[in-house]
Order: sequence, then C-alpha cells, then structure tokens
Amino acid sequence: MNTYAQELRATAQAMVAPGKGILAMDESNGTCNKRFEKLGIPTTEERRRAYRELILTTPNLSPPALERWRGHDANVSVAQQLLYHRTKLNSAASSGQYTSEMEKAPALV
Repeated sequence: MNTYAQELRATAQAMVAPGKGILAMDESNGTCNKRFEKLGIPTTEERRRAYRELILTTPNLSPPALERWRGHDANVSVAQQLLYHRTKLNSAASSGQYTSEMEKAPALV
C-alpha cells in the first residue's frame, strides 16, 4: 500500500473512531441565501463558509453541543437543540439582555 493510501486509511479510521464523526451543516445554499438576503448579506460561498465557521468557533457555542453529540446519529437532535440554546444565549449577551437564569438548558428531547 502506498503512502497516500495509508494516510487515507488512517484518516478514515480516525473519523469513525468511537466518539468521532462528521458534523454535517446541511442547510442548503438556497436556504442560507434566503437568510442572508433578509439581512442584506451577500450570498456568496465565502460568506456561507464564514457563517458556518462562526457557528463552530464561537466561544461557548459549540462545545456543549459537540459534547452531547459525540459523533452518534442518535444524539443529533439534542445537539442541535443545545446549539440553538447557546446561540440564543450569545445573542442575548451581545444585546445586553442576558441573565444567568437563561443558562438553564431547555428540556431536551
């Protein structure tokens, strides 16, 4: 087996190791573009990529969701709910409306 094949095999095995996986942010370009158009944001690939990176790199936004997800399909819904909850908290904080009472996680299904 050549070096590239070995690297590909190692990468694939690392991606499917227990607790690992791929997080698909599968909102269509059309849906994302509609969201952007309402806000006057240019509907470019670069802007959509920046938006997705922002979601995953915002402090305290993605860690709780990723921790709950752990790469398991069965945990996707709960992880999405946590991500949404953290998004609402960050939004409240940036507008000066945050209270510690808001930290209580919603009932997760």
